[in-house]
Amino acid sequence: MNPLVRFLFVIITVLVLAVFSGCREQAKIDCLNEEAASLQQQIDSLKACIKNAENIAKNTRIVMDTVRAGEGPFQVFSRLKLLVSHGDEDLGKVVLAMEDSVEFKLRVGETFYLMVDSNDRVQKFRYANSPITIHLVEKKESDFIYRRIDKPVYKRLSIYEGVLELGSTLNGILHKVGIPTRMVGVVSGVLQCKVPFPLAQPGDRFRVLLEDSYNMDSVWVAGKVIYAEFDSRTLGHHEAFRYEDPDPRSSYNAHYTEAGDALIFDGLRYPLEHLRITSSFGGRVHPITGKRSAHNGIDYGAKTGTVVHAVAEGTVTVSGYDNLSGNKIAIKHRDNSVSWYMHLHSRGVGVGAKVSPGQSIGRVGNTGRSTGPHLHFGFKNAAGAWINPASKTMIATPKLAGERFNRLKGQVKDIRKEIELTLAAPATKVNDTTDVMVRSRDIPSR
Repeated sequence: MNPLVRFLFVIITVLVLAVFSGCREQAKIDCLNEEAASLQQQIDSLKACIKNAENIAKNTRIVMDTVRAGEGPFQVFSRLKLLVSHGDEDLGKVVLAMEDSVEFKLRVGETFYLMVDSNDRVQKFRYANSPITIHLVEKKESDFIYRRIDKPVYKRLSIYEGVLELGSTLNGILHKVGIPTRMVGVVSGVLQCKVPFPLAQPGDRFRVLLEDSYNMDSVWVAGKVIYAEFDSRTLGHHEAFRYEDPDPRSSYNAHYTEAGDALIFDGLRYPLEHLRITSSFGGRVHPITGKRSAHNGIDYGAKTGTVVHAVAEGTVTVSGYDNLSGNKIAIKHRDNSVSWYMHLHSRGVGVGAKVSPGQSIGRVGNTGRSTGPHLHFGFKNAAGAWINPASKTMIATPKLAGERFNRLKGQVKDIRKEIELTLAAPATKVNDTTDVMVRSRDIPSR
């Protein structure tokens, strides 16, 4: 190549590289300027949020009230209305905003919150019925708008398998392996609709499929009994499947047999956590009068002050005292049967109160004609006749049909598939107190 041409080629190349290099540097500068502008926008937005929050804090106050024993939402809202000057109007609108979306199943100690502005008008209502679900009603111009906030969770399926041992009970074994009391109650409740557990024998087998929900900090927040099975040489083979209706508030959300027969769990099925029968149902010699008479219930021995639970959902029809029964409570259930709780030390619910399954309603005592602290537990059927409480296995027995039954059949297939997949997971012994084995696997949130 000619030396002059070579020299010109080098000069041109250097100039081109310089131009491109300058372009790249300018592009970098432009990119940095854009990032700086974006950051400034975020800072301005954050400052505006802080200022807005400060203004809200200066011009609002928080009003709250908690659920007491035997109460429903009406009682709590009634007290809240008295705490703000426009309570009737504003809280009436709050209730209307929620009525098609929220089903209140209250527990003692739960709290309702109101945010009220400087004019004493309600701006927000907040109620959280679990660590992961918040019900929020906010004022938007002249209306109140409801929205539900569900925090992210992950779920785990676990299968527990074991056998009854001499002197053991299904309830006792499930408690020993650490299953929450409420879920233990569901398992025994749905199964005893078909299984007379007093006749169960050592060697009878059980299997339970649970779905546990955890928040992102791995804290347990909720659980469901998806499936329960009991297999006995003498009592037969029984299964219970959890049915999920499209409407989460539907009363059809419950456990059923594969044939669609309801196994409705309405309570813990037992009025005390620990049972010690001191006198059975039927004829006996009365410990005070010495005469033989009918004993229309079961006496459970327990210390004074032991918590007494409602055995099923219902309405309190009697809450009072007489010289024979002492402090007593009667609860009418939806099949018109009535459960009775007598000789109480104290009563925690009044006539007309709506009670939920397992709710504390009073304390064991020694009142009335009684020889020592105990609970007399009785049951009347819908015709008003005393029956043996041990024979009362179900409160209500609806049966799925039509579209719901077809949906159940599909869900049964899904549950059996989940059982199959979970059984493929490694089995481990739960703890040293039982021989129960557990298999678990995490699943995506549904």
